[in-house]
Amino acid sequence: MKLQEAMPLKVKRGTWCCAALVLASAIGAAGQAASGPVMFAPGPDLLQRYQSPTPGPGATNPSKKAVIGSGNATINTGDAKNSFWTEPVDLAGTGAGASADMLWDASSKIFYTYSHTNVRCSHGKSAEAGVLVGIYGKKNFLGKTSGSGWWVVDLQEGQCQAPLAGLYGCKFNASGANIACGRAELDTRINDISIVESSRF
Repeated sequence: MKLQEAMPLKVKRGTWCCAALVLASAIGAAGQAASGPVMFAPGPDLLQRYQSPTPGPGATNPSKKAVIGSGNATINTGDAKNSFWTEPVDLAGTGAGASADMLWDASSKIFYTYSHTNVRCSHGKSAEAGVLVGIYGKKNFLGKTSGSGWWVVDLQEGQCQAPLAGLYGCKFNASGANIACGRAELDTRINDISIVESSRF
């Protein structure tokens, strides 16, 4: 009798474990599908900058500007009084510092970073490209979770096997994990991005 009572419990546990494994596999597959031509995620050094968006000890070129970026990866905040400076930062948490332009949009509460740097392609090679990152600060005007944000990289056609020239990137959560990726467009009305086409690489 004890054996008969124990067996259903084992079956239920086994069923639960199988369901958990299926769910984990599905999440993993979704994460793999949400990828693009470039392997990138903001590192801890970059993610914490929005909490104190002022020039650090290694900063140069402090000034006031409305614009940050280059080419397609450009944001115009419309406010020429925003703080702008250049500072080394570990963009992707690899331990390698890169010189980056930084801008704090005080009215929108969004921190921007731009660097023309070496990026790793999803297929293993690397390329030189412009990377623009936006991180939402506390009480940002879009009502986004502080510390979350987005990044885009400006690619030429064929660069990192990109099917079309333009912006590719991801939205990321407050932990820096990419949550939606693909071909992207900048919405110049609110200086945010939208993923217009998911990409699998």
